[in-house]
Formats: sequence, structure tokens, C-alpha cells
Amino acid sequence: MANDIIVFDKVSYIYGEKTPGEKIALDNISINIERSGITGIIGHTGSGKSTLLRLMNGLLKPKTGKIYLDGKDIHDDKRNLRDVRFRVGLVFQYPEYQLFEETVYKDIAFGPKNMGLDEEEIDQRVKRAIEFVGLTEDYMEKSPFDLSGGEKRRVAIAGIIAMEPEVLVLDEPAAGLDPIGREEIFGGLERYRRAKPEASVIIVSHSMEDMARYCDRIIVMNESRVMMSGTPREVFGQGDRIISSGLGLPQITRIMNELSKKGMPVRTDIYTVKEAQEELMRILGGGKRC
Repeated sequence: MANDIIVFDKVSYIYGEKTPGEKIALDNISINIERSGITGIIGHTGSGKSTLLRLMNGLLKPKTGKIYLDGKDIHDDKRNLRDVRFRVGLVFQYPEYQLFEETVYKDIAFGPKNMGLDEEEIDQRVKRAIEFVGLTEDYMEKSPFDLSGGEKRRVAIAGIIAMEPEVLVLDEPAAGLDPIGREEIFGGLERYRRAKPEASVIIVSHSMEDMARYCDRIIVMNESRVMMSGTPREVFGQGDRIISSGLGLPQITRIMNELSKKGMPVRTDIYTVKEAQEELMRILGGGKRC
């Protein structure tokens, strides 16, 4: 489709093929990632999420099927893979462990330098990227190893953002952080999204609250296949299917489901506190349903 930036067409991937440890990570999946907006990918451990991300920017090659970036097969020509990896920026889980330069500035500038950009353009990109992740220019000359865990994470994300990829892919970007740290990470992604409305953001997370709050579309993985996809309302509205796959629901959705089971005539596709408040006021006669 014209509005899709990444397309998986009947893609399979196998780890340890023809060995005792053989594992099918992805089994004949077809998905479309829409241009712009935020797409969330959820699924239990081992469902194929991380493999999916690594296939997106060419770090892995599918056993079968094709992967298209803006309509072109990314494996048509091996010489194009370097360009694909600049266009699809991948932030691994715990990216702070990949910091290695002596200053924050140099770490963020590493990717743009590899792109062959001139010094002025690199400098502008570093400054924009550090602003997106909510850090000030005072951090530029600090050693990344002197920062807090959340600050390191933001510097690592800024290093990918500085390359200004068409698709920004993040594997559990807030894993292990406290609530303040999570808010800082996702607040930065919101700033990035507003500043780059044409960019596509893909996030893997185990937090259903994060998925409900930030994503425009959600893909649910289960046993190496795509179980369902749709808007947060369409996905979380199928609570029984989500739970049967071993996943949870946003807390407010669980509450509405429990109220429904107890006989209260409430909608079960609600996933924000504001919606829940409006729905309960409607039921209790204190407001109108929107």
C-alpha cells in the first residue's frame, strides 16, 4: 500500500536450522507498518518481536519471504544494506551498554559521522537530538559513563535519532527504568514525533499502559505469528484473546472488564482513565456518553 513504509511478505526466520536447538522465530508472517505515527509490537517472551526488529533493518535475512522498505526489497542488493540501516534506526534493549566515546557529544555524533556528513550538519543534528531526549547542551562534554542509567539510555537513543532515520525502531526503550525514567524516555519520543511527523516509530514493550498511551497501532505477536493488529481500541477491546495468549491488559481496561463481568453495562474497549471516567459517569447518570 502507498501509505506503508515497511512491508513483510510471508516472512519466516529460523534460528539454529537443522540443529537440535532449531527454533522457528517467525512463521510465514505478513505485516504492514504504516508511514508516520507510532506502531507498538507486543507479545510474550519468545514470540518473535526482537527478531522482527532485526529483520527490519537488515541485521538478519529472512529464510523465506520478502521485506520491503518504501516499496523496495531490502535484500535485492547487498550494497544497499548500509543505506537501509541508516534509514531504519534500531535502538537495542539496554542501549546504554553500547556507549563507548569519551563525551556525550562524540557518542551522539558517531552515527552522523559514519554517514559522511559535514561538521556543521553533524553539530546541528547532535544539538537537535539531545533536545529531543530532554537533555541540555550542558551534557555535551560530560562522559556518558558519569550519567545516571536513564540519562545514558537517552544519550544512546539520541545517537540513533541524530541519524534522522525514516523509521525509528526501539526494543523495550524503558526497560528497567523507574516511572520517572519511563516518562523521560517516552516524553522524548513524543517530542520527536511532533517535530518529525513524517517519521515512523516502532516500539516493542511489555507495558500495556505504554502501548495504550502512545501507540496509534498495535501488532500482537503470539507463537511466532501475528495474532492480531489494529488500533489500541480494536486490540484491547479483545481482552479475552489478549489474556489467552499470556499477555495482560492496561490496568484501566482490566477494571472495565471486571465491572462488565459483574453486570455493569460498561464498554470493555476503554483504555484511558479519561474514557473510563466518562463511561462511569454515563452509567451513574452524571454525564453523557460521547
